[in-house]
Amino acid sequence: MRETLIALAALVVLCAIGWLVPILPLEWVLSAGIGCVALGMLLGVPTGFWYHVRLYRALRAHGPLPARWWLRPTALHADLSGPERAAVLRWFYLGGAGFLLTAAGCACVMLAVGLAFLRIR
Repeated sequence: MRETLIALAALVVLCAIGWLVPILPLEWVLSAGIGCVALGMLLGVPTGFWYHVRLYRALRAHGPLPARWWLRPTALHADLSGPERAAVLRWFYLGGAGFLLTAAGCACVMLAVGLAFLRIR
């Protein structure tokens, strides 16, 4: 349910950005996009790293980890107990929020560049 709400919120934000881009000056849209990418990376990269550290520590307490566990870590969430899962997923969701912010910033930059290209023609 939480993932569905996050996806819907991202869709609403992207639609709002698409509606506002033609109205706002391109410099604002481009600057906002670059700022969102920077903030998203500043939020997403450290929290994503810390999520993997917390997941490793929690799973290591239960025994050896499967080979290449970091490639599909979400499949291992079921192996965690309730308190462990809550502690690990907090960082998982923060990293996901950083990714969404980065994706929204990339969308703003692409829209601004695309509109600038169309206005030049």
